[in-house]
Amino acid sequence: MAAAIALGTAVVSLALYGVQAILAGAPAAGEPATGGPAPLILLSGTLGALILSAAVAWNRLRPVDSYYRRGGLTLVSAFGTFVMAVLATPLYHFLGAGALLALAASAGAAGLFLLRGVSDRGAGS
Repeated sequence: MAAAIALGTAVVSLALYGVQAILAGAPAAGEPATGGPAPLILLSGTLGALILSAAVAWNRLRPVDSYYRRGGLTLVSAFGTFVMAVLATPLYHFLGAGALLALAASAGAAGLFLLRGVSDRGAGS
């Protein structure tokens, strides 16, 4: 589940970085950006991250026989990704856009490391 949340966090951080990059080039009109590519990137990036997190968790929880438990843990992983997305917003506010890229890189590396560690452990037993 940690790998699923980490990979989802990497995707949502990249989406937030893309939105901030688009909005940084837009003139400040005092109005929220409701048109153009920024809202589409935000929505599709967030939903994509939740779906990726759920898919990775569902796949990795194959040994769990109960679909009820497997589905519940999958939803917890998706919710964890959403919480990380909410926490990434103040990260940008206080530390800047570079912090979103650093979060994406570190979360992606951690997710891939955890997936590889689980694959290696499963093959050896």
